Amino acid sequence: MAITGFLDHDGHDLVLTRSVLAPRSLIWDHLTRSDLLATWFGTFTGDPTTGRVLVTMTAEPGEDSASEYTIHACEPAELLTVSTSSGEGGWRLSVELVDALGSGTADAADATQGAHAAGATDAAGAADEPGPSDPSEPVTRVRLRHHDVPTEMIRHVGPGWEWYLDRLVGVVTGGEVPGMDVWDSRYMTLGDDYAALTD
Repeated sequence: MAITGFLDHDGHDLVLTRSVLAPRSLIWDHLTRSDLLATWFGTFTGDPTTGRVLVTMTAEPGEDSASEYTIHACEPAELLTVSTSSGEGGWRLSVELVDALGSGTADAADATQGAHAAGATDAAGAADEPGPSDPSEPVTRVRLRHHDVPTEMIRHVGPGWEWYLDRLVGVVTGGEVPGMDVWDSRYMTLGDDYAALTD
């Protein structure tokens, strides 16, 4: 398995992409509805319209604990940007959704960076598995951006986001939803390749 993430032009943000055989609205629901978010990431409580929610990550083993997330941007079926002060220095994350068919500027920018997931097409448009027989079937480009990721954390953060994005794709498309049973063999092995991005 090859890494699908890359550092953007200034080397500060880690970006991973997937092209998913699903409409933007369905993927958006899996980002913003607690019951659907729970199928691949975790749950949240609170009212998002206040700009803050408590998120509990449930996909990984260990004691569940809630962290406050601040919502900076919430543009339905287009862009979600959040940050949390928990963890090492806090994280700021963005997920952008764009239509992948009829490649626009966003797709062209990622075309050479590579993307992979079960049931998804890669960034150049080649299918890992058979694509839609109907060319009008929606394909959504999911772009996750981890802003200002610390250099020393890339070897751990990169594989983690690969795992979570593959889980999202699996849930949305009805494909494989990787669990912790493949974490060491499939994802931890990507650490050195992610660390090499900073060389």
